[in-house]
Amino acid sequence: MSAAARGEGVTIRPIARTDLAAVAAMLRGLAEHVHPGMVPKADAESLDRYGPTGLGLFQALIALRGDRPAGLCLYTYAFSGWRGRPGVYIEDLFVDPSERGSGLGRTLLAAALRREAANGCAFAKLEVDVANDGAIAFYRHLGFTIVDDDHAMVLEPEAVEALLAEA
Repeated sequence: MSAAARGEGVTIRPIARTDLAAVAAMLRGLAEHVHPGMVPKADAESLDRYGPTGLGLFQALIALRGDRPAGLCLYTYAFSGWRGRPGVYIEDLFVDPSERGSGLGRTLLAAALRREAANGCAFAKLEVDVANDGAIAFYRHLGFTIVDDDHAMVLEPEAVEALLAEA
């Protein structure tokens, strides 16, 4: 295993307010990788408001090689009635293109799972763009399985407003 795969020279820690611009930039990089031309709406202000430096609605770990941001794992929690346990829902995993293949993605995921094991988190769940063959292969290599009997469904803000207005 290479030094980079073992995490040597890389620091992984929870994000701080000073990291928010870098986190927003990595989210833009992830969007560009998956859907060229897409610009995510998350910016430093929304990350500060909703993240661990604000309301705490998500957690995030940043990987730094020296002072340079090298990766990000942004996640929330999920409780599974089927499992009777909480888990980690990976919202975004980003590894800088120069770091891909180094083991950093695996290290970031393991760091998040290790950090949340103390809270009883026993599983991880995520969604992958169906056209992102590289990510699908990566996650399968780690042991993730595709669940054919589930469909990701989203209620967008306009539909949320309509539902709330009718209730």
